[in-house]
Amino acid sequence: MQKEQIIYGVYNNANKGLVTRLQDFFIDHSGVTLKEKSYFFHMLAVMVDAGVPLVQTLKSLAARSRSDRFQRILNTVAYAVEHGESLSAAMRRFTVVFNETEVGVVESGEATGRLSAMLFKLSGQLDKKHDLHLKLWGAAIYPLAVLVVLILVATGMLVWVFPNLVKLLEEGGVAKDSLPLATRFLMAAEWVVTGYWWAILAGILLLYGIFLAYVKSDSGAVSWDGAKLRMPIVGSIMRKYYVYNFVSLLGILIEAGLPVIKSLKITADALSNRVYKLKINAVIDDVTRGVKISDGLRESEYLFPGEVVEMLAVGEASASLAKISEKVAEQYQREIDNTLKKASSIFEPLMIVIVGLMTALLAMAVMSPIFDLTAAVNV
Repeated sequence: MQKEQIIYGVYNNANKGLVTRLQDFFIDHSGVTLKEKSYFFHMLAVMVDAGVPLVQTLKSLAARSRSDRFQRILNTVAYAVEHGESLSAAMRRFTVVFNETEVGVVESGEATGRLSAMLFKLSGQLDKKHDLHLKLWGAAIYPLAVLVVLILVATGMLVWVFPNLVKLLEEGGVAKDSLPLATRFLMAAEWVVTGYWWAILAGILLLYGIFLAYVKSDSGAVSWDGAKLRMPIVGSIMRKYYVYNFVSLLGILIEAGLPVIKSLKITADALSNRVYKLKINAVIDDVTRGVKISDGLRESEYLFPGEVVEMLAVGEASASLAKISEKVAEQYQREIDNTLKKASSIFEPLMIVIVGLMTALLAMAVMSPIFDLTAAVNV
């Protein structure tokens, strides 16, 4: 049985059953991955370059999509294009999936007659961004997994193992004052966790709520984003990542033929860090007054290193800003890869040391009083 083609604005599920409406709700609120978008733009470029009509291409790619959400979006885009809209205008209906950068590149490609070339560029940029995300998450998963396991093991020991040990020691007549410091520390921790777990949970939720409220405010968001950039090791990686995003997006937008100021505005909106947003918006004001981009960035070496500013200055002087930005992006992608490898070489032994210290603490706290109790019984 062929799947129903759902087109937003035409499809109506009001007369459908509850199960269908629930299914539609979850599909319509699901996301689309960078990998899916990268594949879409690449295949769209290939088929448009081969002379396949745009509507036929969109329908074909929609039918091949594994994501129900993306399939519905592409069917709607194909329907809009078939009824006279441009591809960029149809994409702009779905700003949650297609951001302003992607729409702007497609719109410029349509205006200049270089749609397939711009789509190839966009696909390559998304593919690199996806690979970079995977590397960043891969570097973060190991230390996070180790910390989560340590917390779970420590909690399990306090809640289930340690109470039995305390009971055994009490039955053996061992005085609490004679217990090792590590054992007494864990006894106090066990008393707090088991007796006041509700207060701990409420305190964590309260602090988390305060933190969320703070980072959602304008000043709090800027302060938190600035604090992330100053973190040891992680901050350095994040700064390089945002510089990479800035130059790669700026390069592809300028190559697409968009004006410099509009390219800067789109790039600022695409960056999630408020500190970088504020700086780029300040640069936009400078460029509006006739100042060069490189001169506007020159006073913020912490955010944009001197070599990046100098390369952009060369690009502006030689009217090859797009090409220079692409070269800088490639360089920073390599630097991020090298930094991630160095960070992994630091975190791995650090995690081993932390695990060793936790294991030693638990061993001293649990085994030492048991040995003392055994020696007392043998005497």
